[in-house]
Amino acid sequence: MDDTLTTTLFNQFSAGRTPDKTDFNASKMFSLLEDPFGIWCSFHAPEGTAVYEVNRYENLKVRTDRNSRDIWIKEHYPGVEFIRAENETERFQATLRAMAEGKPAIANAVLWNLPQSVYGSINLLQRIDEGKSVFGPYHYRIVQFKRAHDLKEHYALQVSLLNHILSDIQKYTCRYTRVELKTKAVQVDYLDHEQRLVRELDFFRKIRSGQARPEAHKPPKAANSPWRVYANKVVAESKDLLMLPALSAEMRQCLRIYNINTTDDVVRAGLEKMRTILEEPFATDAYYNAVAYYHQKPVLKEKGHFPPPLKKRNLYFDFEATETFTKNSVSFVYLIGIWDKEENKYVSFVAKTPEEEIKIFEQFYDYIQDPQNTALYHWTEYEAKKMRKMAQENKHDEQKLNLLVSLCYDLKVAAQKAFYLPAPSFSLKAAAPAFGFQWRQDDCGAMDSMVYFTNWLKTGNEELLNKVLMYNEDDCKAMLFLEEKLKQADVLKLK
Repeated sequence: MDDTLTTTLFNQFSAGRTPDKTDFNASKMFSLLEDPFGIWCSFHAPEGTAVYEVNRYENLKVRTDRNSRDIWIKEHYPGVEFIRAENETERFQATLRAMAEGKPAIANAVLWNLPQSVYGSINLLQRIDEGKSVFGPYHYRIVQFKRAHDLKEHYALQVSLLNHILSDIQKYTCRYTRVELKTKAVQVDYLDHEQRLVRELDFFRKIRSGQARPEAHKPPKAANSPWRVYANKVVAESKDLLMLPALSAEMRQCLRIYNINTTDDVVRAGLEKMRTILEEPFATDAYYNAVAYYHQKPVLKEKGHFPPPLKKRNLYFDFEATETFTKNSVSFVYLIGIWDKEENKYVSFVAKTPEEEIKIFEQFYDYIQDPQNTALYHWTEYEAKKMRKMAQENKHDEQKLNLLVSLCYDLKVAAQKAFYLPAPSFSLKAAAPAFGFQWRQDDCGAMDSMVYFTNWLKTGNEELLNKVLMYNEDDCKAMLFLEEKLKQADVLKLK
């Protein structure tokens, strides 16, 4: 093989440099579509404001996906060459060399087009022995692997961008890219996404230059790591309209046309003005949410929905469930945690396998002892829905599970019916901190707990399980904390 071609292509598409943050990595397509404010922060946020948070769930998923993908590739492409390199420059050079040598399949490839400021990783390049390319009487087609049941928008745009880069390099446009999903393979037609791809890349360039400043999301996840903390602060301190749960992006834009840009502006505008701009119930909801922020107090909508009906025994409970990391794995509830108000203690039931799941629900039932005088409090409908589903699937325990459901009381529904809160949403992670509650661990959230649990099963390290239990205990305590705060709060009333 003549190395001249490889060198020529490398020099042309590297433009004498390596990728940096000014270039668009195809893997960032999800961020561009779903978290563009995070991209804006990477260019324009003050120095030192990035806070890197380890996403253990995503890291585990990536490792698991990579292992499953590599096994599949080896099974279906026995002669595949995996690109292994010390750095990204060598990886690009090795990819070009393998293409020039006509390897039948190339895995873990990377392609650059830095004159156009784009680059990206490719799971598999498959040689097609037709259609002449710069490499010879063959060309390459991209095969990407996605752990999803259906093709998502950002997947299609991502592979379309990779296909565009590949087309420029090999001087042959392969119209279709194959995406291997969980249960099927789909073909992505480049022509279907070409115009949208051009628009999104132009949007990225405008963000990079400062011409566009996208809107953040609602706290406590105003942006993804490493910009979550900074974005939350910016949104809260500016009293952005994002702090109002009732408003859509279109509604916020309508208010800005009338120079209503903050929650304070909403209060100053008054309810009648809001009703001339927005339809009901959005005008009223936005106004009284803003009033709650202005006074830093809940606003009472209607009596009778709160406080919840106390019983002789009051239990605050929360489930933790696994994710399906591999093709054959099954999602199941591995932890039922309870804060027993009367006993002032935390109780937990743990299942190690899907087969043990029903056993911890039986233990949950046995812990109740006196159903007639017991209330079960939860936040969101997930817990009750899960038990209803299990009742249908487990006839032996159907009566017990249905009885547990009959004792359930959704505190989130009750709070939403009764109050406007000085919080951006009624999620427990947003509402409880608005009244001063803090989770004890910064490194264990809902997704992290799955990873800790999975690693505990592998290692037997009790510290990992204890982190999961502490997180779940705090979730249970947060419900009681918020309930008590709302009972005691000096609330405002609707006019």
